[in-house]
Amino acid sequence: MLDQLRRYVIGGVLLAGVLTSAGCSPGDETAAAQPSASASSASTDLAGALARLGSETARFTLVFGEGEKATGVVDPATGNWEMTGNGYVVRRIGSDVYVKLSAEPAHSTYPGQYAADLGRWVHVTAPADGAAFAGDFPWTAARTAATAELDVDGRFSRVTVPGMTASYADYGTPVQIIAPAADQMIEDHLFTLTSLGSIY
Repeated sequence: MLDQLRRYVIGGVLLAGVLTSAGCSPGDETAAAQPSASASSASTDLAGALARLGSETARFTLVFGEGEKATGVVDPATGNWEMTGNGYVVRRIGSDVYVKLSAEPAHSTYPGQYAADLGRWVHVTAPADGAAFAGDFPWTAARTAATAELDVDGRFSRVTVPGMTASYADYGTPVQIIAPAADQMIEDHLFTLTSLGSIY
């Protein structure tokens, strides 16, 4: 019930949960025409969520592309994060990226392209492009969301942007992301991060 009362369409239009909380049905045109008090509250809630965004560690889940999914943790104090997807783990530590494959990436150019890399940490430099390597990742989606849901503490829990849905949970969870041991790493200058998915 609380989640329903804190679900918004960015731009001041409230979803059915908010209208229902005022004792109105979603189809009540009179209620929809007089949303000022609820809209003001929604605006305040969203402003508060934005002010806190990126200030705490958290777990996140991204659904993107054609049903692709990745889950991860982020430490906003350093900007470091780790994500696990279908057949891979990626760690971003400063300007370094480490990728460990357990299966051939879904978007490899040809079968077996990365066979020699399986089970080992591949070290590459973070690219200048790719949504996952933006300075504000994974919070960017919440800042530009078309729709948003807040948790009971007023923090973003789920947002939607074109081509992606992002969920956030377990704020404040301990996060420590470290580089793999040197003897577990290899350099592969031909490794293409976009082989992992569209957000890379």
